[in-house]
Amino acid sequence: MSHKRIDRRDFLLASSGLYLAASQLQAQTIVHEVKIVLNYDRGLWYYDPVGLYIEPGDTVRWQALRWTPTVTAFHPDIDNHELRIPEGAEPFDSGMLATMQTWDWTFNVAGTYDYYSKHHEVVGCIGRIVVGSPGGPAENPPRYGGSEGRNPIYRLGMRIFNILDSKEIAEKRTVPFPVDQLARGRYRRLHGTKY
Repeated sequence: MSHKRIDRRDFLLASSGLYLAASQLQAQTIVHEVKIVLNYDRGLWYYDPVGLYIEPGDTVRWQALRWTPTVTAFHPDIDNHELRIPEGAEPFDSGMLATMQTWDWTFNVAGTYDYYSKHHEVVGCIGRIVVGSPGGPAENPPRYGGSEGRNPIYRLGMRIFNILDSKEIAEKRTVPFPVDQLARGRYRRLHGTKY
């Protein structure tokens, strides 16, 4: 049996090819994290960050810090919401998440994606992801097509939409949820925070 001798040049070429392949694989598997938070003291369920910028092909991983939230696209096929993701993008719905459970979604279509938690939308659990550059139906004001026949967008949700500026999200890369600004109930009374 003959053994082929590998010279230094062949070894360096093979090594650089493996390094390049590993680098490309690592670049393709970028994962951004979003926490789904329940803050009893401030009376809020929210995604943190509430605004996130990513590149096409990146993955977002949500982690539920409490039970029952969802990660659900604003889409007519899901609970008859208005379309607030890019046309042609696949709507997503995590289903109900358990405490400390994670859920991943990879975004391949550029544009702006608005999403919510099915059981917590009424208390403002809404988020936005900008993929590549802002664009698509989510750039319209809420209720842009009229609200008749659609699932409603609640008062606190409207306040969240006013905070979700896609250009700011693209510029800053992440926008934290404004907990003090949106705190409710007892916390607001004790700390003088405006609602």
